Amino acid sequence: MPESFHVSSAAQLWPLVWAAAGAGAGAVVYAIIVQPLRRVSVRNGWHALREVTSIIGGVVIFWGALAGLYLGIDHTRLSPRSESFLDRAMTAAFILSMAWVAARLSSAWLTSFSRRTDHKLFSVSLYSTILQIAILLLGLLTVFSSLGIAVAPILTTLGLGGLAVALALNDTLSNLFAGLQIVAARQIRVGDYVKFDFAEGEVVDIDWHNTTIRDAQNNQIVVPNAKVNTNPFTNYSIGDSQQVVAVPATVAWKGSSEQLLQIAREAAREAVEDAGGKPDEQRCSAAITAINETSLQVTAYLYVAGVAHRPLAVSAYLRRLHDAAATDTRPAAAPPAR
Repeated sequence: MPESFHVSSAAQLWPLVWAAAGAGAGAVVYAIIVQPLRRVSVRNGWHALREVTSIIGGVVIFWGALAGLYLGIDHTRLSPRSESFLDRAMTAAFILSMAWVAARLSSAWLTSFSRRTDHKLFSVSLYSTILQIAILLLGLLTVFSSLGIAVAPILTTLGLGGLAVALALNDTLSNLFAGLQIVAARQIRVGDYVKFDFAEGEVVDIDWHNTTIRDAQNNQIVVPNAKVNTNPFTNYSIGDSQQVVAVPATVAWKGSSEQLLQIAREAAREAVEDAGGKPDEQRCSAAITAINETSLQVTAYLYVAGVAHRPLAVSAYLRRLHDAAATDTRPAAAPPAR
């Protein structure tokens, strides 16, 4: 009797042996087919094939183990209860893995679509996250249905517990819905140059919780969506791309104000031209905005081609204004005759 029990227990280990063999076959497929294809796609810049091989490579060994386990069950005598349990478990695992692959492929396609077109609306990772969650939830509901679990009571229970979850995840849900509102309103898009009281730079991404802004020093500023949604901002990328930038500067000056204005106008036109813009005689102007005993404050108005030209134009103007004011040798205006 003990000997027969030992033989029966050993026979039940054969599905595990088949599963291990299937995993080994999956590893061989990964090494011979998937990995070389991935290397070729990286070398040739085939982004679509690279994403597909990267995603498939993560589950090919798992699929091999499932296939080996399925064959092992067919070649092994198991009790009906054990066979039914393993069959349902394998079905659930396969459905979930397929849902994971579909979610990753859909996300990769959405990202690729946003890169190939001018649809900035789809370039935010918020849509990618929502799409992946929706596909995974659909796969989970399919698993419940295949296992004979009623889905309606589960949805009812989730609905009743939604209030408690909303209270516990108040900040998270606030940032999530703020991100949805930001993306839907399209007042801030990926690639726009925005200015807040706490940050200024180019919008890099909008995900389910944060908005990422890259400033002029190439620093990544991560701001919660709720803060972005409730603070006033300036979006320089909406409307006319050409801008007038006011640049105040204080100059130690003892000559006439008209001479300083002439120097500032020339410096403004040359700075805009250096920054790649077209100098405009009327828009690249200057005005005296403050006067004291030893210095004058002159404000120049630079008509730049776009927000990307602002730093270069401002720097070039200040440099030229300083050099011109320091070396100016024109005589001061004669005092009026009495």
